Amino acid sequence: MKEPQVGNGSNSIIPKWLEVLLSGKFFNSCLVHEFEKKNEENAFCLDCCLSLCIHCLPSHQNHKLLQLRRYVYQDVIRLKDVDKLLDCSFVQSYTTNSAKVVFLNQRPIKRQLIKGSLNYTCNLCHKSLQCPNIFCSISCKV
Repeated sequence: MKEPQVGNGSNSIIPKWLEVLLSGKFFNSCLVHEFEKKNEENAFCLDCCLSLCIHCLPSHQNHKLLQLRRYVYQDVIRLKDVDKLLDCSFVQSYTTNSAKVVFLNQRPIKRQLIKGSLNYTCNLCHKSLQCPNIFCSISCKV
Protein backbone atom coordinates (compact mmCIF):
# COMPACT_ATOMS: atom_id res chain seq x y z
CA MET A 1 0.00 0.00 0.00
CA LYS A 2 1.40 3.36 -1.06
CA GLU A 3 1.77 6.05 1.57
CA PRO A 4 0.05 9.35 0.86
CA GLN A 5 2.08 11.85 -1.10
CA VAL A 6 4.92 13.01 1.05
CA GLY A 7 6.73 16.28 0.81
CA ASN A 8 6.64 20.04 0.55
CA GLY A 9 3.41 20.42 2.48
CA SER A 10 3.19 21.81 5.97
CA ASN A 11 0.71 19.03 6.79
CA SER A 12 2.98 16.24 5.49
CA ILE A 13 3.38 13.28 7.79
CA ILE A 14 6.54 11.28 7.32
CA PRO A 15 6.08 7.59 8.12
CA LYS A 16 8.38 6.29 10.88
CA TRP A 17 10.07 3.78 8.54
CA LEU A 18 10.94 6.57 6.09
CA GLU A 19 12.31 8.80 8.82
CA VAL A 20 14.58 5.98 10.04
CA LEU A 21 15.56 4.99 6.48
CA LEU A 22 16.63 8.53 5.56
CA SER A 23 18.71 8.93 8.72
CA GLY A 24 20.23 5.43 8.51
CA LYS A 25 23.86 4.55 7.92
CA PHE A 26 24.23 1.70 5.48
CA PHE A 27 27.19 -0.30 4.19
CA ASN A 28 28.87 -0.15 7.60
CA SER A 29 29.71 -2.99 9.95
CA CYS A 30 26.69 -4.70 11.46
CA LEU A 31 26.66 -4.39 15.26
CA VAL A 32 25.28 -7.91 15.73
CA HIS A 33 27.57 -9.68 13.23
CA GLU A 34 30.61 -7.41 13.32
CA PHE A 35 33.07 -10.31 13.13
CA GLU A 36 31.36 -12.16 10.28
CA LYS A 37 32.72 -12.05 6.76
CA LYS A 38 30.98 -9.56 4.42
CA ASN A 39 29.18 -7.78 7.21
CA GLU A 40 28.00 -4.78 5.24
CA GLU A 41 24.46 -3.60 5.85
CA ASN A 42 22.55 -3.49 2.60
CA ALA A 43 18.88 -4.01 3.45
CA PHE A 44 16.26 -2.22 5.48
CA CYS A 45 13.37 -3.93 7.27
CA LEU A 46 10.22 -1.82 6.95
CA ASP A 47 8.47 -3.79 9.71
CA CYS A 48 11.23 -3.39 12.30
CA CYS A 49 12.78 -0.12 11.01
CA LEU A 50 16.25 -1.71 11.11
CA SER A 51 19.31 -1.86 8.88
CA LEU A 52 20.24 -5.45 8.12
CA CYS A 53 23.35 -7.28 6.99
CA ILE A 54 23.24 -10.50 5.00
CA HIS A 55 23.48 -12.53 8.22
CA CYS A 56 20.46 -10.72 9.75
CA LEU A 57 18.18 -11.43 6.78
CA PRO A 58 16.99 -14.95 7.76
CA SER A 59 15.32 -13.65 10.92
CA HIS A 60 13.40 -11.10 8.81
CA GLN A 61 12.41 -13.40 5.93
CA ASN A 62 8.66 -12.78 6.38
CA HIS A 63 9.04 -9.01 6.72
CA LYS A 64 8.86 -6.28 4.11
CA LEU A 65 12.44 -5.50 3.05
CA LEU A 66 14.07 -2.87 0.87
CA GLN A 67 17.44 -3.48 -0.71
CA LEU A 68 19.85 -0.58 -0.53
CA ARG A 69 22.45 -0.03 -3.23
CA ARG A 70 25.40 2.25 -3.83
CA TYR A 71 25.73 4.60 -6.81
CA VAL A 72 28.58 7.10 -7.02
CA TYR A 73 29.38 6.49 -3.33
CA GLN A 74 25.85 7.36 -2.20
CA ASP A 75 22.92 5.28 -0.89
CA VAL A 76 20.21 4.65 -3.49
CA ILE A 77 17.14 2.49 -3.81
CA ARG A 78 15.50 1.06 -6.91
CA LEU A 79 12.68 3.28 -8.07
CA LYS A 80 10.36 0.33 -8.71
CA ASP A 81 10.77 -0.81 -5.07
CA VAL A 82 10.28 2.52 -3.33
CA ASP A 83 7.58 3.74 -5.74
CA LYS A 84 5.29 1.05 -4.30
CA LEU A 85 5.63 2.69 -0.88
CA LEU A 86 5.61 6.42 -1.56
CA ASP A 87 5.19 8.86 -4.39
CA CYS A 88 8.55 9.54 -6.04
CA SER A 89 7.25 11.69 -8.87
CA PHE A 90 9.56 14.57 -9.76
CA VAL A 91 12.53 12.97 -7.96
CA GLN A 92 15.54 12.69 -10.30
CA SER A 93 16.27 9.07 -11.17
CA TYR A 94 19.45 7.54 -12.57
CA THR A 95 20.15 4.26 -14.33
CA THR A 96 22.65 1.82 -12.89
CA ASN A 97 22.95 -1.86 -13.79
CA SER A 98 19.84 -1.53 -16.00
CA ALA A 99 17.69 -0.34 -13.08
CA LYS A 100 16.34 3.12 -12.30
CA VAL A 101 17.41 4.32 -8.85
CA VAL A 102 16.78 7.38 -6.70
CA PHE A 103 19.04 8.85 -4.05
CA LEU A 104 17.91 8.62 -0.44
CA ASN A 105 19.62 11.84 0.60
CA GLN A 106 20.78 14.95 -1.17
CA ARG A 107 24.14 14.88 -2.85
CA PRO A 108 26.82 17.54 -2.47
CA ILE A 109 26.80 20.25 -5.14
CA LYS A 110 30.04 19.96 -7.09
CA ARG A 111 29.91 23.01 -9.34
CA GLN A 112 28.62 26.55 -9.14
CA LEU A 113 25.48 27.40 -11.04
CA ILE A 114 25.69 30.30 -13.45
CA LYS A 115 23.01 32.89 -12.74
CA GLY A 116 20.60 33.33 -15.60
CA SER A 117 21.35 29.90 -17.07
CA LEU A 118 18.52 27.54 -17.98
CA ASN A 119 19.57 24.89 -15.46
CA TYR A 120 16.85 23.07 -13.55
CA THR A 121 17.62 22.72 -9.87
CA CYS A 122 16.32 20.93 -6.80
CA ASN A 123 13.71 23.02 -4.98
CA LEU A 124 15.46 22.41 -1.67
CA CYS A 125 19.23 22.10 -2.16
CA HIS A 126 19.63 23.62 -5.66
CA LYS A 127 21.49 20.64 -7.14
CA SER A 128 21.35 20.59 -10.97
CA LEU A 129 18.65 18.31 -12.35
CA GLN A 130 17.18 17.17 -15.61
CA CYS A 131 13.78 18.57 -16.54
CA PRO A 132 10.97 17.92 -15.38
CA ASN A 133 12.37 16.85 -11.99
CA ILE A 134 12.27 19.24 -9.05
CA PHE A 135 13.93 17.12 -6.33
CA CYS A 136 17.37 15.47 -6.30
CA SER A 137 16.50 12.89 -3.65
CA ILE A 138 13.75 11.44 -1.51
CA SER A 139 14.93 13.48 1.49
CA CYS A 140 14.61 16.73 -0.47
CA LYS A 141 11.06 15.81 -1.43
CA VAL A 142 10.00 15.04 2.14
